[in-house]
Amino acid sequence: MKTIKYIFRHPITLILALAILGSCSDDFFDTETGGRIDPSKHYKSYLDADLSYTGAFTFLQEIAEKQVLVDGLRSDQIDITANSDREMIDIYRHNLTSDNQYLDPAAYYKMIININETLPNLAQILSKDRDFDQKLYENFKGALVTMRCWAYFTLAKLNGEVGMVDEDISNFDPSKPPTYLSKDEIINVLINELLKYYDEKDIYRYAIDHYILLGELYLEKNDYSNAARFLKYACDGPFYRVAAALPGTYGLELWQNLFINSFEQSLFTAVPYSYVNGQRNYIEEWTNYEFAYKVKPTSLVIHAFENETQKSGDPGDIYRGYGITYDSTSTGEAYISKYSLDKGIPHSADVILYRVADVHLLLAEALNRQGLHDYALYLLNDGFSSMVGEKPADYTKWSRNKGVRGRVYLDRKKVPASVENTTEYIEDLIMEERFKELAFEGKRWFDLVRIATRRNDPSYLADRVSAKYSDPAEAEAIRTKLMDPANWYLPIPKVE
Repeated sequence: MKTIKYIFRHPITLILALAILGSCSDDFFDTETGGRIDPSKHYKSYLDADLSYTGAFTFLQEIAEKQVLVDGLRSDQIDITANSDREMIDIYRHNLTSDNQYLDPAAYYKMIININETLPNLAQILSKDRDFDQKLYENFKGALVTMRCWAYFTLAKLNGEVGMVDEDISNFDPSKPPTYLSKDEIINVLINELLKYYDEKDIYRYAIDHYILLGELYLEKNDYSNAARFLKYACDGPFYRVAAALPGTYGLELWQNLFINSFEQSLFTAVPYSYVNGQRNYIEEWTNYEFAYKVKPTSLVIHAFENETQKSGDPGDIYRGYGITYDSTSTGEAYISKYSLDKGIPHSADVILYRVADVHLLLAEALNRQGLHDYALYLLNDGFSSMVGEKPADYTKWSRNKGVRGRVYLDRKKVPASVENTTEYIEDLIMEERFKELAFEGKRWFDLVRIATRRNDPSYLADRVSAKYSDPAEAEAIRTKLMDPANWYLPIPKVE
């Protein structure tokens, strides 16, 4: 049974969040949710460190489910239904306001503040518990810093700028407004922060997520060499993770298992939920036809899976498409089924933050932009196992790699001889693959913004998103709005 542990927080977290966020939902400031902890009494053992560590991450449950919903409604993956509530419809129509409950950034800041409280207090356990040694201390610290950086980076991608929380809460001055950094500024800050926990002599000292995040940050700033470097570290793992190299194939049952009990699969990071323990995942409530059915897959997603070609020449993506990512009722109503695959326990599906195919495609994106087109296509298609002759030096251990499409028996994607811009053509192929592979996992909007920004081409995003609207007038209005990059970011309440 999946469980999540909680930790109460100091009242100061509520005060600090008020200064950062301005006015937010009332429950954010409910001081009855927790009591005061005296750090000198709490941080005494390894168990206390683990409780504090896990407690900081509990906010991911609220973050993850909303991120999936908001990503799909803003992008070309999720449509509204007759049951959608007003705030969902507003997001779908890109009428974004800071008081929309699904856009509330409070949970990100709660997590950041909890991490800020935990980090300076972990060191005192070293002298109180012999089982909590320097290595454990550094691992806890590195993991907490990584997740704090992830929260800031995600906020930057959502909002375009971030209000920074002073890491030393004792220095907090409520009379002073927070410092706001732009997305470009915070990316450089986060890279420098994460590099403090990087040692070339021991690159796997910290969690794999550390290197995925570094790779993503470098990819966002178009530093493709460093992006590929750290993303490959994540794929190779401490002793070369065979699972991370996408060996073998995924049959129907194995693909389903990715979304049933993620912690037993070849994944990097997932957020667990447990309905029986009061940790309900609302995605199934919003998406399943048997429940509220407030949102549904766009026809664009369905057609993308239906228009695939298997290696046999038969049509359809049978391992990822119908019956897995989406399904339909006896009357033909399409619904998202990715979070309803575990029939035994409803509302308990995990939300995956990073998984193997995701990182492989990010790596392919970075390699392609370096001009290593063949490498990118190997990762996209049949993997380095299909490469004839000697493997490149850095990929000699990837002989079992089957590629993202290869391990689900899909036909290879090729570059026609007539193509003039090979880099952008392959990049489009990679984005099309991410559209299907990671459907309804909270990735699509960020992908669209990243590529549109890189190419300095707002139409890349505007054309794809507006294509989901059946009403031509509405489609054109949305396209016009999204041609302005200022409308790609969520409004945030600011304290001046």
